[in-house]
Amino acid sequence: MKVWDLHCDTLSELRHAEKEGRPANFERNDLHIDLTRLEAGDYMLQCLAAFVNLGSGEDPLVTALEEIDIFKRIMAAYPDRIAPVYTAADIARNAAAGKISALLTVEEGGCCKGSLGVLRRLYELGVRMMTLTWNYDNQLAASNVKAEGPQLWPCPPDAHHGLTGTGLAFLAEMERLRMIVDVSHLSDRGFWDVVEHSTRPFAASHSNCRALAPHCRNLTDEMIRAMAERGCIAGLNYCTAFLDDQPAPALCRSTTSLIAKHAAHFKQVGGVQMIALGSDFDGIGGPLELDSCDKMPLLADALRKEGFTEDEVEGIFWRNARRFFEENL
Repeated sequence: MKVWDLHCDTLSELRHAEKEGRPANFERNDLHIDLTRLEAGDYMLQCLAAFVNLGSGEDPLVTALEEIDIFKRIMAAYPDRIAPVYTAADIARNAAAGKISALLTVEEGGCCKGSLGVLRRLYELGVRMMTLTWNYDNQLAASNVKAEGPQLWPCPPDAHHGLTGTGLAFLAEMERLRMIVDVSHLSDRGFWDVVEHSTRPFAASHSNCRALAPHCRNLTDEMIRAMAERGCIAGLNYCTAFLDDQPAPALCRSTTSLIAKHAAHFKQVGGVQMIALGSDFDGIGGPLELDSCDKMPLLADALRKEGFTEDEVEGIFWRNARRFFEENL
């Protein structure tokens, strides 16, 4: 079965490896994702995020550009096996040619340093989706997880700080460019600011259901309903802390059964048409039943056991996401 994944941090891991003098090969490596296993897993499209940690002390724009450079080098190295997606037509073109599609995204809008000019240049470089925040407040908006604050479990959401004036300008410009606005990591107040001010569907590329796992990175039922009404999409995240409701992070599990239960809750609250996959591969650790991109048949089986029809499983695996991107790129 084809697979479409809305989020991974593989570019960041490849950059770290290069910086440490142990460069990893995208064709075959020991990460969650490599090209050989994407092919074995029958992937139609993988979103590859340029991830930026504002707390690293590095220049956030340089970090993003270096990871975009890695993306470009990967596309140049394997042109017969994987190809970039810039427009909706590229999806069908790559599929017809038997190639995996790769869609470049950014995780951390703070890399733009509040500059709309930088945003537009990132679009020119191929970025087609961007989270407004990661785990730090920035020039655009407040985040829900506060990396600089006490790590309570589960962390309390930020219901008071949302998009800034600059953030609202970014929202409007991203919609004009047809760059998908990604609300994963955004504060609760920021989420509702996007709902209020956006005119196009948006994504939560890698977020689960707060009703089942109370972490603030997950979506409330009210958020899920609002997204469904707007034609938005949400990617199921495989991270332990966003799947389980144990009393401590170390006790949380990541199993296909738990992922399927979050999918069932999304279906009950918002409808099956809004569900996609957002693995967070190479950005998550701990004991993962899905610890490699070629193990996706395990999740398909879990979804069937949870009561999803074959048509619904295909929708979650690739059709819902393909429809969303074809309509919104």
